[in-house]
Amino acid sequence: MLRAYTKNAVRLLILLALFTISLAAVPLAKQGQSDYTILISSDAIPSERRAADELQRFLEEMSGARLPIRTDGDAVSGPLILLGDSAALRRLKPGIGFDALGAEGFVLRTAGRHLIIAGGRPRGTLYGVYTFLDKLGCRWFTREVSRIPKRPSIETGAFQEVHTPAFENREPFFTEAWDKDWAARNRTNGDHTHLDESTGGKLKYYPFVHSFYELLPPAKYFAEHPEYYSLIDGKRRHERGQLCLTNPEVLRIATAQVEQWIKEKPDTTIFSVSQNDWEGWCECGKCRRVEQEEGGEHSGPVLRFVNALAGEVGRQYTGKLIDTLAYWYTENPPLKVRPAPNVRVRLCPIGICVSHSFLQCPRSAYFRKNLEAWSKITNQLYIWHYNTNFSHYLLPFPDFDELASDVPVYKKHGVVGLFMQGAYAPGGGGEQSELRAYVLARQLWDPSIHVGKTVDEFLDGVYGPAAKPLREYYDLLHAEVRGPAGKHLWIFNIPDYSEAFLPRATELFKRAESLAADAAAKRRVRKARLPVDYYQLLRDSRYIVSDGFYTPARMDELKERALHLIAEMRSHGIESIHEGQPLERDEKTWKEARSLRAYPLENSAWRLDVVPELNGRIVRMIDKSSGSDVLRQFPPGESGYPNNGGILATLHADYHARAMDVTWSAEQSNPQSLTLHGRAQNLAILRTITLDGNTLRTETSVSNASASSVPVALQVRTELSPGNIDAASYSFPRTSGATLTRTMMEAGEQPAGREDWQSPDLPAGLLTLHPSPGPAFSTRFQSSQVLRGYISWTAKSRGGVTLGLWSAEKPLAPGETMTIVATYGKPSSR
Repeated sequence: MLRAYTKNAVRLLILLALFTISLAAVPLAKQGQSDYTILISSDAIPSERRAADELQRFLEEMSGARLPIRTDGDAVSGPLILLGDSAALRRLKPGIGFDALGAEGFVLRTAGRHLIIAGGRPRGTLYGVYTFLDKLGCRWFTREVSRIPKRPSIETGAFQEVHTPAFENREPFFTEAWDKDWAARNRTNGDHTHLDESTGGKLKYYPFVHSFYELLPPAKYFAEHPEYYSLIDGKRRHERGQLCLTNPEVLRIATAQVEQWIKEKPDTTIFSVSQNDWEGWCECGKCRRVEQEEGGEHSGPVLRFVNALAGEVGRQYTGKLIDTLAYWYTENPPLKVRPAPNVRVRLCPIGICVSHSFLQCPRSAYFRKNLEAWSKITNQLYIWHYNTNFSHYLLPFPDFDELASDVPVYKKHGVVGLFMQGAYAPGGGGEQSELRAYVLARQLWDPSIHVGKTVDEFLDGVYGPAAKPLREYYDLLHAEVRGPAGKHLWIFNIPDYSEAFLPRATELFKRAESLAADAAAKRRVRKARLPVDYYQLLRDSRYIVSDGFYTPARMDELKERALHLIAEMRSHGIESIHEGQPLERDEKTWKEARSLRAYPLENSAWRLDVVPELNGRIVRMIDKSSGSDVLRQFPPGESGYPNNGGILATLHADYHARAMDVTWSAEQSNPQSLTLHGRAQNLAILRTITLDGNTLRTETSVSNASASSVPVALQVRTELSPGNIDAASYSFPRTSGATLTRTMMEAGEQPAGREDWQSPDLPAGLLTLHPSPGPAFSTRFQSSQVLRGYISWTAKSRGGVTLGLWSAEKPLAPGETMTIVATYGKPSSR
């Protein structure tokens, strides 16, 4: 049964008061010799036997003295190191309350000439040994690099200490942190570690979140029971949907499935009942009614469902816990329902800025509010924190200041478990993953550690003489996010570091490599430099329009550099640098990279560039009066780059389906107009782009060229630059004649948002963005052609605003056509 490890001050004071045995110095070794014997119980569990072996091994490595290991059934004499509970320990009457220590707490104390290291089962005594060795200066930095100080003589002095971990669940989720020996020695206990019975096991968790469709697989149930799944936009759907959580049959089937998992995995403690990794919540009347009762929060139906399931499971299986997520659309807490005692809510701050503490960063104020609210309604809160750039595992990622601040904040708010998700691809190799895993392991055991000193300790231990320039690099990188002008950092977006960063970083790594003491250290320095080289490659991959093509400068040279860098990554065992994508895809992408034909349009007011091969996208729209581009420009490396941003048209089977693949061709008869022809399945698309004075006019028509109906919805999308998004706004007229003006960024809310409209509540044919600074920019459309629309915005990376206009969603009859005409320009343009 999982115990709560929260320190109970009163119980621990009582425990300390019971230690009545006199204290004295403990001379464990003198000039490579020792009189001490390591004593364990004759019925010691495997982790206690490992504790004895590890203590023997590292004391010998330190001093040269090999202490014998005996059980309390053996005849022994002389001073003892007593490991764990045993008859010999009980004869000393130390008054240790093992129940108060839980499964992982322990005492370290001297008793005359004896040393006691004794803890709860299954991991307490083992952690006590590692903590004692830590006090002697032992460190296990990485799987390959440790520091075991040479001390022919070891004398500890007298002490009495009680230790319990700060958090019951401690998982730095990095490939490098899963090694059994490293995880045990650094006292982590997460499910993905390779810990086993010899290390006292771990907190087992199944399945690995986003489990709704493992509970009710659509392939098994949807055809006959679509009512088990989300009602979305009037239709029951399972593609990118969730479960209907107010359906009693869904509860019955899900409960039975969890009970089956428990039977199949009896040593697992926590079972996940959690939403899928997308939106698509159920909009049926019952689910909406529950949301309304819970203050309009989507977390309400989820938590009520999870509580009901946990109640059923708890009747038969005591000690098993049900875990769910407060994630994405369920991150805000519900108004009324509270987590049941056997439910763990895992709060996921996926939207925060990770370069600054959420206590101070205005971009993360919404999460501070949520953390405080959830911690008031449960004393068993878990956190799923994010510690890497998931789009690019190798990007320089200065989040150590944020971790130093926020891990203690989690403890202060009563959080009991931390899952710290970093780069977890096969082969590892994420940016500073080994350093980050080491620092986090120590923080999760004791949040009061000094992170800066722990970083120094790691750099000195792993890089030796090269540590000084690497520490300068660490400070250089973190200087990018410190102070009033410090940059925000996000887990999917590309940072815009200063122009001075890369030259200085390159110089520091060259110096570090020259100082490396041996070939192994030099190789470690070279691996640590990969993020700098990768960021330089991304920066140099920016597409520009040059001589009629959309292309990075010096494409052939860039491809050669990229393939060489990928080869170097492989030499370090790296298999992936993006979440869920093997390195082979990067290699293929670079081998196939080429310049793309760009078509210019220009008049006295605007200059445009259109790239047909990028979904017929307008990639630039330069206001010639100011020289500025009104379109949002993404940094290289953003999702889909260079096939993102701009103005384009897309086809979908319905409003919720992914865009169809379209093959485009272009013809241009004059400098102010371009005609695009597209084919997608049995559909033909005709798109004309025309400059007319101060206005850009686009007309997009889709026709059914087949002999049968084809379901289709047409979207015209525009991505614009808001300038300073905190001061930007948008406005639109209503059919009533009133004009509404709204700001996008609101204090205390997420740094992104969205507003949706449906006919007849659409803006009356006009929407205007008011950037700051810069002139307003308007989009006009015909209300008869547009049935839905939306505007979304984000402050992440380079801020952006997206406007989407949708046609009707309908089966297009043979020969039938649908059209959207949209015009763009300054508000006075017609």
